[in-house]
Amino acid sequence: MTTQHVVDTTEEHAATTGSVPEPREVMPGVWTLPTEFPSKGQPLRYTLSYVLLDTAGGVHLIDPGVDTSANWKRLETLLASLGRELADIRTVVVTHLHFDHLGIGARVRAATGAQVVLHRLEQAAIDGEFGGADRERFERWGVPAARRGELDRVTQERFSKAQITADRLVEDGDVLEFPGIRLHVIWTPGHTYGSICLRHEEGKLVFTGDHVLPLLNPGLGLGGPTPSNPISDYLDALDRVARFDDHQVCPGHGYRFYGLRARCDALSAHHARRTAEVAEVLDRLDRPSVWQVASELYWSLGWENLSHYLLDSALAQVEMHIARLGRIAETERAA
Repeated sequence: MTTQHVVDTTEEHAATTGSVPEPREVMPGVWTLPTEFPSKGQPLRYTLSYVLLDTAGGVHLIDPGVDTSANWKRLETLLASLGRELADIRTVVVTHLHFDHLGIGARVRAATGAQVVLHRLEQAAIDGEFGGADRERFERWGVPAARRGELDRVTQERFSKAQITADRLVEDGDVLEFPGIRLHVIWTPGHTYGSICLRHEEGKLVFTGDHVLPLLNPGLGLGGPTPSNPISDYLDALDRVARFDDHQVCPGHGYRFYGLRARCDALSAHHARRTAEVAEVLDRLDRPSVWQVASELYWSLGWENLSHYLLDSALAQVEMHIARLGRIAETERAA
């Protein structure tokens, strides 16, 4: 399969027009649950959460979304339409620590006793084992003083909303087994260090979280400091999921599609181009800051329009590309 094939045009329409789609049946026993962001100013309108029904009456959630009353009602409504209720929820599996995926997990557990499942390294990031939030990066990047407040709020949100202790920690290669369901855990670091994808063996589905998205190039290194370069980690992890090209991709944002290998190839090519672009700027400018390098690059929304999460992600990735080139010493911070 060499091209991207959209599974559901209503999902594609919602993703490209800024609306929120209705839940859709993926296959018997598996449903999408679009959960909305509370702020209309977010670049994304919703998270694609997933509801899985096992053969013993249990319910299992993947990335249940932001904790809001509206999303809680969405969950109750979908379950009722399927003949289930909140008390039937057994498990909440989370692909990574961000609040738009993990957010409502603690509330679900408190109400139902469901187990929360995370990768071991994601729990370590939440617990601050890799150094927690890198609050010195704004000075290191050369961020103008007037823009540091918005980026500091990003840091506070990212980590304050991710405080949870999972009931079960998983590793790469583990299998989550529920009645009639087997989910294979694939460790896919990059977006965050403990990010995972989940392969539904029987249904030939891959739940990719934010690792592979149909429209966006996922931000990298957005789970705090890591012991390795997130870009290198990400490129390796793309290769690990690309082999499931005959599986339907069930991402955390956007819409479901086929063509996983083609999308992984496109994401890899994007980072190769970006590395080359960063090298060109470093060749042209004398000891630029990360901020200056980023401002010289092409951004689909326009550099002047990047703010908050998007700005933070852009700057972080530019620094990663500089590091992969081995040229950190050529930036202003090395003075």
